[in-house]
Amino acid sequence: MKKMSNLVAVFICIALLLPACSSDPATQYLRQGDTYYDQGQFVEAIAEYTKAIDRDPNNVIAYTHRGAVYNARAEWDQAIADLTKAIELDASRVDNYQNRGFAYLAKEQFDLATADLIKTIELDPKATLAYSNLSWLYVQNKEWDKVIDMAGKAIALDPKLYDAYYNRGVAYFAKIDMKNAAADLDAALNINNNLAPAYNYRGQIYLFSGDLTSATDSFNKALEKDPDMAQAYKFLGLVCIEKKQPAQALSNLNKSIELDDSDAMAYYYRGNIDNANEDFEAALKDLNRALALSADSDPGFGPFKYDIDGMYLERAIAYRGNSQLVQAVADARKAVMLNPAYAPAQVTLGEFLTVNGDVEEGIKVLTTAIKLDPTIAEAYINRAVAYEIWAVIQKDNSWYVPSSEDLKQAIKLTKDQQMIDACNEGIRKMQSKGYIP
Repeated sequence: MKKMSNLVAVFICIALLLPACSSDPATQYLRQGDTYYDQGQFVEAIAEYTKAIDRDPNNVIAYTHRGAVYNARAEWDQAIADLTKAIELDASRVDNYQNRGFAYLAKEQFDLATADLIKTIELDPKATLAYSNLSWLYVQNKEWDKVIDMAGKAIALDPKLYDAYYNRGVAYFAKIDMKNAAADLDAALNINNNLAPAYNYRGQIYLFSGDLTSATDSFNKALEKDPDMAQAYKFLGLVCIEKKQPAQALSNLNKSIELDDSDAMAYYYRGNIDNANEDFEAALKDLNRALALSADSDPGFGPFKYDIDGMYLERAIAYRGNSQLVQAVADARKAVMLNPAYAPAQVTLGEFLTVNGDVEEGIKVLTTAIKLDPTIAEAYINRAVAYEIWAVIQKDNSWYVPSSEDLKQAIKLTKDQQMIDACNEGIRKMQSKGYIP
């Protein structure tokens, strides 16, 4: 099975059911096969079970045990063939459904694995690991309520089953129920403190709450357990972005992409840093890659799933920095179309429209941004500039009045002294020319 960095794959322990003493001529081969299996001599065990099958082609136990050994050797197709034959011979044996479900899960044939594990539970309502594995399978399909249900049943049967706590924690995380997610992930880590993915999700919960110190600690613990966890590096990069540490952010994001070049959000975050560093060519390269990946891969879940509108907005900024205004406006429009309620996208679009000469529409868009969020100082500043340009276009000095009012409002909203000084200078210029009192 290929590695899945976000999830804990829960595999079923293989237990061989020893046949009772009988006059069956294949029994000696079965017992010798079981002895070899217990000693880890799988090739020899398979040979003995095969002899038993040759003596008795309908020996369900021989197929059952040989299928289990094939599972132990990760020979999934052979395991499925034997276990299917065993089920045909005796449809009442729980272990065959459970072990075949294990093989299907390993082959990522999730629908078939789910069907076998459901059958396992029908035959044995106390099949703890079947519940836990079902919870893992439901994570694959993002059926979060089913994950919570199955994991809860597994935990009720075995309160020490860390896999079930982990899977349920992931489901709560996906549902943005951070309190329950944190409780379950902590429970998993209390049982198994080597569970790197649990530290990774725990870090995301801290990041979501704004506790950057605890988030950093959790991501570093994840990397202690798994130094190749690309996601932990990615989120450390995001933490550094939040901390205004661009050099450290870039280092972590570079490492994340080195380990996994298929994560759209890692390129998106790095594109953000590129823009901040005014390396617009690099930003365009990263953001183009982010958007291409986001079109072809799973968007994820929870609060840090793919931010497609953010990618377009960030690329718009890169185009603007690269003096490609037409493309900048097009991407800003796309961002607004994807998320019309996102005021910063409206602010950026309004600014770019104004710069590109569409001043009237720029004013309209900036007004919409201010209605959506009246606390963004940049929106008032951009609209003030647009009003000044409009005054010149219309040859109507009355537009300087709303321009000055917007600058005054921006001064009230910002703590950036450079921005305040620029607004005051703009007001003084309008006053000196007699445009405003």
